[in-house]
This record gives sequence, structure tokens and C-alpha cells, in this order.
Amino acid sequence: MRADSRPPAGRTAYSNVGEIRLVDQLDAVSFLGGRLLLAVVSSTKHTLDRKIRGWLLHEDRARRVAGSRILLGSNGSGEAVELLMLHPDARREPLPEQGQVVLETPEGPVGLEPKIEHVTVSLERLGSNHLAKLDADTRTELLDRLASAVGRQSRGSTEVSQGLRSLRDAVRPRLPHGAVEAAADHAVHVDGLWRISGSSFYIKGWIFVRAADLDHLRLLTPEGCAIDILGDEFRYPRQDVADFFNVSPRERLGFIAYVEAPIESALASGWIIEVGQRHGRRIEAEAPAVVDDPLSVRTMLLQDLQAEQLPSASLRVQHIKPALARLEERRAEGVEIDMIDQLGSPPQAPEVTVIVPLYQRMDFLEQQMAQFVHDPEIRSADLVYVLDSPDQAEYLRSVARELFNLYGVPFRLVILSANGGFALANNVGASLARGRMLLLLNSDVLPDTPGWLSRMIEFYDANPMIGALAPKLLYEDQSIQHAGLYFDRPPGGYVWSNEHYFKGLHRDFPAANLARSVPAVTGACLMISTELYRELGGLRGAYLRGDYEDSDLCLRLHEMGRETWYMPDVELYHLEGQSYPTHERSLTSDYNKWLQTHQWAEELAAQADDGAARIR
Repeated sequence: MRADSRPPAGRTAYSNVGEIRLVDQLDAVSFLGGRLLLAVVSSTKHTLDRKIRGWLLHEDRARRVAGSRILLGSNGSGEAVELLMLHPDARREPLPEQGQVVLETPEGPVGLEPKIEHVTVSLERLGSNHLAKLDADTRTELLDRLASAVGRQSRGSTEVSQGLRSLRDAVRPRLPHGAVEAAADHAVHVDGLWRISGSSFYIKGWIFVRAADLDHLRLLTPEGCAIDILGDEFRYPRQDVADFFNVSPRERLGFIAYVEAPIESALASGWIIEVGQRHGRRIEAEAPAVVDDPLSVRTMLLQDLQAEQLPSASLRVQHIKPALARLEERRAEGVEIDMIDQLGSPPQAPEVTVIVPLYQRMDFLEQQMAQFVHDPEIRSADLVYVLDSPDQAEYLRSVARELFNLYGVPFRLVILSANGGFALANNVGASLARGRMLLLLNSDVLPDTPGWLSRMIEFYDANPMIGALAPKLLYEDQSIQHAGLYFDRPPGGYVWSNEHYFKGLHRDFPAANLARSVPAVTGACLMISTELYRELGGLRGAYLRGDYEDSDLCLRLHEMGRETWYMPDVELYHLEGQSYPTHERSLTSDYNKWLQTHQWAEELAAQADDGAARIR
């Protein structure tokens, strides 16, 4: 096809392309994953925007392509050399590895010669022959821009990540390996790298720089994205490292950082950490393989709270809080309703939906059923059990059928596809609610007498400003577990905790038998209107393991002018904390206390003063 020729007659698919002037030299082409084309082009005869559009002509078809361009420099003839990154406009259509590239320009369509099949090379060769000649800073910037542009199209494709790593390894400027020796002037080591989500990670290690300031700290992804960490990392003492280099143990040699990459990374290996001294040389070290186990990562994050003493909170605010929040979001994103079993005939027009999350302890279901069978109101309620430990689904479905046959109490059993946590289990149940009222009920809460549901509904309806309502909860020895919550901060303390009024006193203690508004109520047995719950967005998943989500809900209700009430006329027993092991609570309690304090400090102080005044 000549520079002034038109597409061959009969190729009607090319009719939208127009007259093609073949003026640009296509030097090399490589493919990433079948949907991304990298082309090195020499040109001085046309004008292109950074964002480009065009066609790939092949077999009587003109496939629309789009992408971007990066100026690499000029060749020996003074022609500009550019790298084009092209992807199909139609997202589902792969690019053929044959044909001719045509670009839109203000001067008209510009074709590239020769056809792509004649200059296709491996990614390694494209990098070593055309990109590795650039200076080190340009190569680093190019890899970062290329990875970002390509990654936005690939969305975590392993094939594309592997291709980008091959290109990175062929192009990137390498630094000397940082050997860990006692006499070294500077050294770096990565203890671990953990995946938080597709594009966010948590890294821990140590850095030693002797007699010089650190001015370079960067994490390089396998795809070539450079993430600057310096100035954002949390530094803390590492006794073991200080002893090795014979320096003061007060030196902050350890580092922790939560980092977000511009694209998703599908690879566990190939991560590199770079460090450098001010006016000194730079070194690099390879990080260990990425750990991708959300539950163990969460435990590790909570254990790292010990690296910082309150009131200092930079580690929590900048690293642990965003990492935990994203980790919980990631977990929730993967949870769906796997199945719903309806046991018995559902009640017609139920007034209240009772939501009971189940996690591990399946025996509580039978204990509740043994109590519910004596209460006719439960049969007219929309009773929903949400299983949050789906590995027990087969067993629970069998047990549920047996319990229905034995007790005859109708209920729905909702099986989640994965463990999503207390907040998500309740929110899924609320999304299925058929009643105008919701009752959040823990699986280890057992009613004392029948008729408690209607009394709670009557109390709720009689108080127009009410937001949430909870009853008296008792221990098995007849002492009080819950008579409303208040917020307390010990002298010299930094965080507010949730405390229970009259906890441990006898159920007949006079002050505990007065209905009143309180700063907060427990989510172990909490009534709220379905409409209001949905308006608030339900329980927030930022808190961990069913702890402090309830007080956060109450604080949001106060923020919108609603009240939280305690009513002593309804009494239930609460086998507190037995629905999951106590040792698991110890890792989350301190974090949840701090998180609530961090988000609600002023409101907590105001509610604490107001609550104390009401009780006095």
C-alpha cells in the first residue's frame, strides 16, 4: 500500500478509516496478554496527542484501538522515537498479532510500516534493544508510566504482570545488592511483605545507614511501578538490629509501611526495596514472597500495635488503620449469599425481623429454639439466621431441618459464601428483612419469658425520638450483664472504652430497673427500625470481630438527633463472649477502643458527661 493510496476496493470494513498516508516507521512490537500492544515508532511527520486512537487493520476488518504514547528520545537521524501502548476499544475483543496499525492525526490517518507480524519481538528484546539505552532516571520513569498505563487495562492479569516483569528486568537500572554485614555503611532487609488487596500491601523490615541521612527509600513492584516510601514510613527501635551493628538501641532502625500501588499486582515474587544515603551510593534488596492470607495478616497487623505507645498514633493512623479497613473491605467484597433455606411457612406480613448471625458455635441455635418454641410471637416474626462460617454449612443445614421438625418454629437459614464478619452478617440479614422493625440478636442470647418482642416494639413506638433500644441482659447467676452502655476513660488514659451500667449487680438492683436514655446500647440484643438501619448503612465493618460496631451505630444515631434507650422490663440471658473464643477478642479490643476514640473523641466526651449526669 503506497503512501497516497486508498484501502483496496471491496474492503468495506475499512471505509471509516479514510485515506492512509504511510509515513511512520514501526521498529518493534510486543504483546502483553493478547490485549495490549507495545510499539516502538520512529516519526517526525505527524502530530499526536498523548492519548491516541486508531485502528488495527487485519483480514478485511478495522478494529478500533486506543492508548497513549511516551516520547523516548530521538534516533541517529533526528527522528522522534516513541513508545505506543494500544488496547482494543471493544474490551472483550483481543488484538490480532497480524495486520497494520493506523493512527488518527489532525492531518488524517497515518499508517505504520511494516505490518506488525514482521517486527514482533519478545518483551525482553523490546526492552534491551530499544529501552535499555535510555538513562537510568528515564528508564525508571518509563517503567513506572508503562506499568501504570498497562495495568489499568489488565486489572491484575497474571499473564500481563509476568510480561511486565520480563520487561522490567530487561530495562531497569540495577543497584548493588545490599549485603548484611556488621561493617557495612548501609544495609536493608525486608522481614515480610503482605497483601492487603490487589494493589495495597504492608511491608516490614529494617534499614541501617551509618553516619549519613537516608534520602532514598522505594519499593519496586514486579511490574515496574516505583512506590516512594521515604517520609511516610513508621520508624521504631529494633534491638536485634542495633546489637548487630553495635549502635544505640534507641535508634529507629525498624520500618513499617502500608503502601498502595497504582495498579494491581498478581505476582508474589520479584519485589525489590531500594535505599540510599544522602550524597552516597544506593543499594537494593529483594523482598520475600508476598503472603496472601487475610486472617493471618489481620492478626499480624493487630500485633504490630505494640510497636507504638499511645498517645503517639502515626502507626495506627497512617498504616494499620487503612490496612485493616482495606482488608475488611476486601473480605466483604468476596462474600455473597450462597443459598437460603426456608424452614416452615414464612409468616405473613411480619412486624419484626430477628437477625441472628452464626459463627462456629452451632449449639446456640438449638438452645435458642428450645426457648423460642414457648413464645407464640416468635412464630409470627421473620426469623433469619445468617451463617458466617460456611465451612459448617452442610452440617448446619442438616441440623436446622432436624430442629424445625422438632420445634416447629419457622425460620430462614442464610448461608454466606465466605466469612465476612459480624457487621456484614447482620447487614446481609437486614437486606433480606421483611419486617418494619429489626432486632439484632446474638446467638448466645436467650429469652427469660415469652412476649418480650411485642413489649420492645410497643416501647419503641411510644418514643418518637428513639433510634435504638435494648433490654436488660443477665448472666446465668442472675447478675446484670447489660443495663445500657456508657463511655469511660481512666485517669491519664488516652482511649474511651465501652462499659456496662451496674454490671455484676443483682438483676433486682433498683437503679437498673428504671427505663432511661443512655449513651449507647449493646448489639447483642438491639432493636431499630428497618428503614433507619438501612438509612445509616447498617453496622460498619471498620471494627473487628463484633466489638464496638454497636456503640458506633449509637453514636451515628446521636449525630442525627436520635436517642438510644434501655428498657428493664424485658430480660434475656447473655452467655457473653462465648460465640467466639475469648483470646480472639484480646487482639481486637484495644484496636477497636482506639478506633472509636479516634473517630468520635468529642462526641464520646460529651456522651460520657451526659450519661454520668443521667445516672446521678
